[in-house]
Amino acid sequence: MRDPLEKTQAGDDTPKRIASAAPHSALKGTAASLVTLATVLGFVLVAYWPALSARALYMDDKFYLGSHVIRHPSWSSVETIFTEVLTPSAVSGYYHPFSLLSLMLNFLEPAASSSLLPFHRTAVILHLLNVALVAVLLRLLFKNWPTACFTALLYGLHPLNADSVLWIAERKTVLSTCFALGSLVGYVSYAQHATRAGHGNWKRYGACLILYAGALLSKPTTLPVVAIFLVLDYWPLNRLNRQTLWEKVPFLVLCGVSAAVAIISQARTANDGFVQFMPLSHVPLVIGYCIGLYLSKVVWPAGLVSDYYLPPTFANAEVFGAVAGAVIVVAAAVLSTRWTRAWLAGSLFFVVAIVPTLGIFRYTSSVAANRSMYLPMVGLLLPINWEMNRLLSAVSGTLNAYRLRALLAGLGATLVVGSTVILRDYESHWSDTLTLLRYYLSQAPHDWKLHTRMGDEWIRLGEYPSAIDEFRAAVHSDPTVTETHLNLGRGLFTAGEYAQAKEALAEALVTGPGDWRGHLLMGMTLDRQKDLEGALAEFQTASRLAPSRGLPHYHIANVLKRQGKRDEATQEYRESLRLEPQFTDARKALDSLNLGR
Repeated sequence: MRDPLEKTQAGDDTPKRIASAAPHSALKGTAASLVTLATVLGFVLVAYWPALSARALYMDDKFYLGSHVIRHPSWSSVETIFTEVLTPSAVSGYYHPFSLLSLMLNFLEPAASSSLLPFHRTAVILHLLNVALVAVLLRLLFKNWPTACFTALLYGLHPLNADSVLWIAERKTVLSTCFALGSLVGYVSYAQHATRAGHGNWKRYGACLILYAGALLSKPTTLPVVAIFLVLDYWPLNRLNRQTLWEKVPFLVLCGVSAAVAIISQARTANDGFVQFMPLSHVPLVIGYCIGLYLSKVVWPAGLVSDYYLPPTFANAEVFGAVAGAVIVVAAAVLSTRWTRAWLAGSLFFVVAIVPTLGIFRYTSSVAANRSMYLPMVGLLLPINWEMNRLLSAVSGTLNAYRLRALLAGLGATLVVGSTVILRDYESHWSDTLTLLRYYLSQAPHDWKLHTRMGDEWIRLGEYPSAIDEFRAAVHSDPTVTETHLNLGRGLFTAGEYAQAKEALAEALVTGPGDWRGHLLMGMTLDRQKDLEGALAEFQTASRLAPSRGLPHYHIANVLKRQGKRDEATQEYRESLRLEPQFTDARKALDSLNLGR
C-alpha cells in the first residue's frame, strides 16, 4: 500500500497552500486591525488638534510649571521628587513622582521655557495611547475588534475627558490612566491564559503588578484598580473564587502603602493641600449626588466646568434629581442580573473606580470634577460594547442584520459628530487663560475660586483695578472664607492701596486668625507704611504659625537689617535657607549682607 505522504511529496501541494495561506490571512487580518485602530486614533487626533495650540494656564504656573525642581531637570531634581515621599516640596500635594518626572522631561525641550506645545503634545499622545488601550481591553474581553475600536472612539472623543488632556496639571490623570489601563490589559491577558493553561504565568502577573505600581506613582486615585480586577473576575472573566482572591494580595499591599502615603503627604502640604473627611451622615447623599451628576454629564455633557461643588443645602431639586437618578440606575443594574451580569459589572467598575473622588475623603473643596471620569468611564463602556456585540450576533445571517447595522452606524455617526462638535467648542475656550475663566464664570458666576483666579490673571497682566474688582466679587460670593479676604488684601497691596489692604487683611485675620499668610501679608503692608515694629511682630507670628516656611524668616531678616541688627538678620536669612534651600532671594540677601561687612 502506498504511503499517504508519498502523494504530497510527489506533487500534491494542498497542505503547503493551506499552510502558506494561514499566515497570509493572519497578516491581512492584523493589517486590517491596525488600519482600523489608526483610523480611530486619527479621528481623535483631529478632534484634539486645537489642544496643541492652547495657551490657557489653570493654576499650572503655581503648582507645576512654576516649580523650580520641575523647571530645571537634573539628577538632583529626580532625586528630590522620588525621595521626598511624605513631605513633597517640588509640588504641594500627594506623592506622585512619575507625573512630576513626566513634566520635568518636557523641560528638556528648549521650547518648553516659552511655549506650552511640548506639554500639550505629550498629553495628546498619552490620550491616544489610552484610546488604543481601551480598544485592546475591549477586544480581549469581547473578541470583536471593530466594535472595540468604535467604543474606544467614543471614549476618546467624549467631552468629559477634555480637561484631563487640556489641563497641564492633569498630566497625572492621563499618565496614571495609561498605566492603569495597561495593568488591566495585562490582568485580562494573565487571567485568560491562566484559564486556558490551568495555571498562572508569573511574567504576565509581574508585568501587571509593575504597571499597577506605575499607576499609583502617577496618581493615587488609581488605587481601586485592584478592586476592578475582582469586578472583571466576576464578569466577564467568570473566575471569581478563593484562588483569584489570593492573587490580589501583592496588589492590596501596594494599595495600602500608597493610600497611607497619599493621605500623609497631602496632609503635610499645609494650606496648599488638605484631606477632608465627609461626615458619615452626609455620605449617602453626597455619593448619590456625585454619581447622578457624573452620569448626567456622560449622557449630556453641557455646561462643563472644571469642578463641581455641593449645593448650599441638600433640600433642593438639583440634589434630589441627581440622587433619584443614581438610585434608579443602580436599581436597574441590580435587576438586570436576572438576564445578564454585564450592566451590574459595568456599574461596579464605574463606582469602584470613582470612589476616591466621591467626596468621602477629598483633596479639594469640590466634590466632583470632569477629570475624575477619565478612568471610571471605561467601566460604562463594558456593557455598551457587550450589548452591541450581542445584538450583532443575534441577528447575524438574518434579514434584520443589515437594518441593525445601518441603525447602529447612524447612531454611532451621530454620537461621533455630536461629541466632536461639543469637544471642539469646549476646546475653543482654552485659547488663553482669560477666555477660559470668562467661560467658567459664565457657567458658575458665584464661584469665589473662579473670581480669585480671574483676579490673579488680571494681576499678571498688570490690570490691578480689574483684579481688585474680581477679588471683591469673590468676597461677595462667600465672605466667610478667609481666602477671599486674603486675596483682596493681596490685590490691594499689589496695587499700592495699603490702607485698604490693611482693612481687608484685618477681616482675613478675624475669619482666620491662625492663617500665617494673613499675618505675613499684614506685616508686608505695615512694612510699606513704615511701621517696622508692627511688621516685625506680624512676621514673627507668621513664623510661629508656619514653622516649616522660610518666607517669614526672610521678611524678619529684612526688617532687622533695616534696623541695623545685622547679626540677627544674618541668623534669620540662614534659617530661611535652612527651611527652603532653593530660596534664591534669601541667598542673594545673605551674600549681600556678608559682602557689606
